[in-house]
Amino acid sequence: MSSFSQANVSSQNSRGTKRKWLPEEDAALVACMVDLHNVGTFNADTGFKAGYLNELEKMLEKVLPDAKLKAKPNLESRIRTLKRDWSIVYDMLSGKNNSGFGWDENRQLVVAEDAVWNSYIKSHKEAAQFKHRSFPYYDQLTAIYTKDRATGKDAQTVADIIEEIDAEDVATTNTHEERNDFHGCEADVSLDDMDLSGTQQQPAINQGDSTFSKKKKKTSDASDHISSTSFNDAATLLAEKIETVGVEINRSIASEVLIQQ
Repeated sequence: MSSFSQANVSSQNSRGTKRKWLPEEDAALVACMVDLHNVGTFNADTGFKAGYLNELEKMLEKVLPDAKLKAKPNLESRIRTLKRDWSIVYDMLSGKNNSGFGWDENRQLVVAEDAVWNSYIKSHKEAAQFKHRSFPYYDQLTAIYTKDRATGKDAQTVADIIEEIDAEDVATTNTHEERNDFHGCEADVSLDDMDLSGTQQQPAINQGDSTFSKKKKKTSDASDHISSTSFNDAATLLAEKIETVGVEINRSIASEVLIQQ
């Protein structure tokens, strides 16, 4: 495992889902995004459609096998950050009322006079970081995230893009919560929690109970009758045995008397 991959994996383990991305990893991610966009299978007007994160994970597994980058949360989170950064730069360079900004292709940097920067930052504080910071992925991400310019009209503004990202976050959170609620309900409900008093099966159950009670009573009566008959027979047999024994005893006594005489 390379040293930069080891550092990032350990950082990710200690901080949960937070991960410090290195320039080599960002470059590999953007390159894979460009390749995937060129293939066109997952293309959409504003970027990619569902399923592209898993495809990117497979692509990066081949390029950076030791980085252990996963579609969620690693790629999803980083792409969201890259898209936000791109939207800020894009707004400065392509905004309707922004004529003072330019792009230094060599340094991959937004350039403008200090007065232009100061005026713009007053209402766009998030742009201040790019006054001295390069953004080397601007051209690649522009090809991916802007609508087709063949019509001569770029209808999607940066505000739209940021709103779209926020909407995706809410949708993902809601879906996750709904799934959790469903599984929780599935796991927690037991027979003790169910109210069966209003079901239509209740009369049938009562009838069944009544029939069962009648059968039980008949069985009990039959058992009592059998027990009574058996007792009477046993008593009669015992009496007969006692009588027989008594006769034998009398005969024995009579024999002894005759012998003595």
